[in-house]
Amino acid sequence: QAAQNLIVLAREEAGAEKIFQSDGVRLLTQLLDTAKADLMLAALRTLVGLCSGHRSRTMAILVELGAPRLSAVLGVEHEQVSLAACNLLHVMVDSLKEGMQKEFRGKEDAVVLDSSKDLKLLIKDLLELLVLEGASAHGRDNALNLLIKVVPRKSPKETNNSLSLWVIDQGLKKILEVGSTVCGAAGSLPVTENSRMSASVLLSKLYDDLKCDAERENFHHLCEDYVKSWFEGHELAGKLRAIQTVSCLLQGPSDAGNRVLELEGIMDSVLSLCASVSEAHQLVAVEALIHAADKAKRASFITANGVSLLKEIYKHSERDSIRIRALVGLCKLGSAGGTDFSMKQFAEGSTMKLAKQCRKWLCNETIDAGTRRWAVEGLAYLTFDADVKEEFVEDKAGMQAMSVLYAVASTLVNCTNSYDHEEPDPQMLELAKYAKQHIPEQHPKDKPDFVKRRVRKLLTAGVVSALACMVKSENPALTNSCRELISRVFLALVEEAEDRGAVVAQGGGKALIPLSLEGTEVGQTKAAQALAKITITSNPEMAFPGERV
Repeated sequence: QAAQNLIVLAREEAGAEKIFQSDGVRLLTQLLDTAKADLMLAALRTLVGLCSGHRSRTMAILVELGAPRLSAVLGVEHEQVSLAACNLLHVMVDSLKEGMQKEFRGKEDAVVLDSSKDLKLLIKDLLELLVLEGASAHGRDNALNLLIKVVPRKSPKETNNSLSLWVIDQGLKKILEVGSTVCGAAGSLPVTENSRMSASVLLSKLYDDLKCDAERENFHHLCEDYVKSWFEGHELAGKLRAIQTVSCLLQGPSDAGNRVLELEGIMDSVLSLCASVSEAHQLVAVEALIHAADKAKRASFITANGVSLLKEIYKHSERDSIRIRALVGLCKLGSAGGTDFSMKQFAEGSTMKLAKQCRKWLCNETIDAGTRRWAVEGLAYLTFDADVKEEFVEDKAGMQAMSVLYAVASTLVNCTNSYDHEEPDPQMLELAKYAKQHIPEQHPKDKPDFVKRRVRKLLTAGVVSALACMVKSENPALTNSCRELISRVFLALVEEAEDRGAVVAQGGGKALIPLSLEGTEVGQTKAAQALAKITITSNPEMAFPGERV
């Protein structure tokens, strides 16, 4: 009870200062060393109160506790304790960064210590934790999520990206170590099913934080060196790690992933391992093949060389987890023509069959969440086809079973036709016909009347509530690109004046406010346009309750 009281006291500045002055940090350190979960949680939550917004106290506490002890607590098996340690470290980093950004003058300048060393010390220990064999899987995930939040610049307007450069030099290979881990392989690090995705998001954020070609070139070289170190001289296990690294990069900084994929022997190894008798090898290789098919040129190469292989795996593999990945590979290759009706990759009706199988897996609750997530991924590609869009919006059970942020947002963008498409210049069309060039054709079911009907069906199915929940989630997968896709869907949903009331009633108005303030420039603009459309037909006080108008 006394430990719980300390948490309440520490939330007030006077109470926090009293605890700090009364040798409280040493006593809290003793609680951390008891290894009892409830006492550790109380100590960590009290320390959060002491460190919040107070740089000098944070630096003193860091000296008393030591960064290695804090990162060790982050890596414990108890999930709640690890999460509380992650929260404390986040607060500490924010306090240290806040102090670095303030300008101190005169006498104040003489007593304020430089906190950049302490900040780097904390981040260095987080990077060490990523490759520490004794660290728990969720502790490793928490460390990755914390690095995602605190290392990259919050805005491109900030000119100093030195922290990202330092992390790339000191820890890029450690991050890739997590991204390249093959689950269940002998001697591998303990990871969760989210670890590789978190590593991809962190790598993507670091890459986006680079400002010039020289910095990006250094990033590429480090990635290439890491993949080569596994690919050359480690036999089959090393090739698997190299291919897993390629998948991780293709899901994150795809430029770096594409560069690595072009290294000699990588693509051949991916195709040969797809035909392996080992299910674990097939799993790694098929995933890499799916991510590799992003570029149209490479998709054509894989269509020519890998489709028969993927079909074989899909038809004959006994494991659903492998079959669904092969199916997603076929979905991706089937959508390589985008919305161009004349660019059919497969025979008529094949994409409908693939979509039907995806929806069947998606709605099967007996299948594990990881496999069902891949089914959403498949639909994200297939919904470029208007026939698939029409059938999908009729399937309420399928819509309600979707759960993966980016793939869901992509599927909804396709269903509402809210992607960018330019109307071709009639004169250029005539010229193209004369020169016998290929002219993209619009699918008959992508005409405005069909799009309006699909939007109404999505609104009836409760899509706005789902989008609002996605915006509120603290998931690192809610990237700026994902925010942009959600903004595009919202703009399509409020296009018709009579639909705007339903969007507001389901919480769409409040969800659009953060989207208009944070994200890509295009995403913020689309969200602002959607807000403007709502306020034209609705009373702002009703549409945005509790907000200052």
